[in-house]
Amino acid sequence: MSMTIDRGRLKENLISWATGTSLGTPPATGTGTLVLADAAHIPAVIATGLIGPDTLLLAPDDGTGVPAPATGYDGSLTEPGGEFSNGQDFFLQTHSYAASPFMTVFGPTLVRVLDEADHEAFLADADRAVTEGVFPDFLVTSSVVLADPAALGGQAAPGDGPALRLYADHDGRLSVSPTGGVLGTVGDSLEPLVARHSQISPRAAGLGRILTSAALDTASADHPHLARYLRAVNALRNFAARGITGLKVSGFGSRLAPQLAGSNARADLADPALPLVLYRDDEAYIVDGSRLFTVDVRAAQALECLIATGGRTAGLVPDGWDEQVAALLARHGVSLSLPVPVAA
Repeated sequence: MSMTIDRGRLKENLISWATGTSLGTPPATGTGTLVLADAAHIPAVIATGLIGPDTLLLAPDDGTGVPAPATGYDGSLTEPGGEFSNGQDFFLQTHSYAASPFMTVFGPTLVRVLDEADHEAFLADADRAVTEGVFPDFLVTSSVVLADPAALGGQAAPGDGPALRLYADHDGRLSVSPTGGVLGTVGDSLEPLVARHSQISPRAAGLGRILTSAALDTASADHPHLARYLRAVNALRNFAARGITGLKVSGFGSRLAPQLAGSNARADLADPALPLVLYRDDEAYIVDGSRLFTVDVRAAQALECLIATGGRTAGLVPDGWDEQVAALLARHGVSLSLPVPVAA
């Protein structure tokens, strides 16, 4: 008989499966989430040890149920325009990237890069954000999740790999993502899958079925701002979930500090680890990792000058900036790989 699952856990696992973000403590055995395109592969993945006591195994239900320990689902998690349902109260739409601006978002939505045209549209949107400060509305909607951000140039999430997530297509080929490079088959145990995953880049692991490694590497080299762009998208989405919209992101089409207007200082765009400065009207915010702070506008301007110039702020900052930024960093425990003044 098909297993049932708590709606909250299902949503959490599906986000982890789509993005490669950790669920916390990895399962002691098996993978975290395994999605099958064909329920006929259930016996094989059980026999090879891919399913542990903490694994969420999802398999399509044709109306007759799926055997435990699998949880049945209706619809699709991979087809553009498809809708996944647990047969009860949870629905998840899947949109292709290029089609997303023309689709209406009714609820939780997964946006995937499914082909070369989608990838080109994604790169164009990232470039436009840098030059004009315009982010795609659909991408910063709080109910939308972008699949495989590490494959698109983002930072690889700690713990991503076959021990966290797997997908088996109709032919039984296994990968960490429906668009990712093939790592093996449903007849393989976890150990060789992990070994093969370690030999390819995060970009190939997430998009290797639709784009060559060379094309993905070239895109990241030609667009060094992609990782920071994806962090900015994530930050704007999180703010939207809090009801805060209309924010600008420093370095993307504008700067908060007047002294940076017309400057070529862009050191922060290539370093996703640096904090983000976001602002609107007389409000300013700092995003550092998963933390968000409301800060004084002048302190935000001081930090912006520091990260935009890579610490080379001579002639750009007003008197007293050093005390402001030092106090800001000390107060919130923000650590930078840049020379910073010592707080008084």
